[in-house]
Amino acid sequence: MIIGSGLLATAFGPHYAHTTGIVIYAAGVSNSTCTDTHEYERERSRLSKALTTYATADAFVYFGTCSVFDPTTHCSHYVQHKLAMERLVAQHPSYVIARLPQVAGKAQNPHTLLNFLYSNVVNRVPFTVYKHATRNIVDVDDIVAIVRALLDNRQARKITVNIANSLNCEIPKLVAIMEQITGNPALTNIVDRGCSYEIDTTAISTIVDKLGIDFNHNYMERVIQKHYGKSQPQ
Repeated sequence: MIIGSGLLATAFGPHYAHTTGIVIYAAGVSNSTCTDTHEYERERSRLSKALTTYATADAFVYFGTCSVFDPTTHCSHYVQHKLAMERLVAQHPSYVIARLPQVAGKAQNPHTLLNFLYSNVVNRVPFTVYKHATRNIVDVDDIVAIVRALLDNRQARKITVNIANSLNCEIPKLVAIMEQITGNPALTNIVDRGCSYEIDTTAISTIVDKLGIDFNHNYMERVIQKHYGKSQPQ
């Protein structure tokens, strides 16, 4: 069962759309800068209903956010809401909370980092870049593969796990990749600000190795080329 209609829901659909034993909850507030309490209450209501409806599911998967580790956003409405929803999901007897970083994939959501960068570069829109800022990015297809491997282990229930890249990427490097792919020079204002934070990926390291996911060797170039090199989101 898939609940949601966005990037994650679409990616997981071929594997779980027609099952009731595993519920993939991939709905909710998509804009991390949202401060509208009505949007958050709507997700709480929808999630609570889903947890009740699928109380006996073999696995109930909820996607949290790795931004809980970011000292600059930890106190935001979005992160605090996601933590509250995690506490709600943790009442399910077979919950799996997968905390995600930035997700790379073909999506129309303009609020994702990569869509923002791509749109500004290709449309020659000036924007500010924090010189020392980094982001953790994973291809949506790799997220699906890792979550499926977790769910195949029936002992992997009642867990909260970070599904993230073992390496962060500097924002200036992301901009440079977008420039290379689009052939457009970015109109950036570089400021001497930004910071980085670490995400513990120990829990998925064995799975990543078995799946052959290589976060080294130009992973970001390969992922951005894959999703933005041909049929780009506008």
